[in-house]
Amino acid sequence: MALHPIDYNNFVVYNKHWEYYNAKLEKYGVNAIASYNNLDRYYPRDVAFNISRTNQYYFHKKDCTDLEINSQLKDKSKFIQVKQGYSKCSTLILKKNTVVTSDIGLFNCYKQNGIKVYYIPSGGILLPGYDTGFIGGCGGMVSKNEIVFYGNLDKYEYKEELVKILNEEKIQYYYPLDIEFIDRGSIIGVVGGFYD
Repeated sequence: MALHPIDYNNFVVYNKHWEYYNAKLEKYGVNAIASYNNLDRYYPRDVAFNISRTNQYYFHKKDCTDLEINSQLKDKSKFIQVKQGYSKCSTLILKKNTVVTSDIGLFNCYKQNGIKVYYIPSGGILLPGYDTGFIGGCGGMVSKNEIVFYGNLDKYEYKEELVKILNEEKIQYYYPLDIEFIDRGSIIGVVGGFYD
C-alpha cells in the first residue's frame, strides 16, 4: 500500500521510500513520483494509496487519498466517494470496467456507476494476523487477459465462483501449487493490460 500506478509510465510512490522505488522502477522506464502524504501503519493513515480504479473512475474514501495521487488522477478520472478506505484491497480489477468485490457497499457503488461487477463472498483467503484476507490482494492482471494469483486457487473456498467469472471474462489464470491462497497485496503489472 505504498505505490499507485497512474499509468504504465508513472507511479506515485511513498515519499520516504522514493529512492528505493525509483531504483526498481527506472529499469522498466517507469517514472517514480513522490507522494504528498505521509503514511502510518494504522487506519486511516495507511490507506492513502489503496484506491480502486476503473477506466473512468477512482473509488476511495474522501480525505484519505494521497494528495499527489489525487492531483495526477483528477483530470483523467472522476472521483467517487465510498465508505471503504480499503477499496483496492476489497476489489479484484479484471478489466477497465470489470471488477470482483466482496464488499456489498462497493458492489452497489460500482453497479450504480455502470461498472460490470461480480460479487464473491469474503473469507477463505489467508492473511497472517487477520481473520481473512481480501480478494484484491490475492493477485492481479499481468496482461489484458491473464491473471496471476499468489497462492493455490484449488485451496480457495470460493474457487468455483471465481473460476466461473474468469472463464466468462475469457481470462487465463495462473497460480503456484504449493502455497495457500493468500493475500500479499495486489500484483501490479508494469507492462500491458489495464492502463493501455
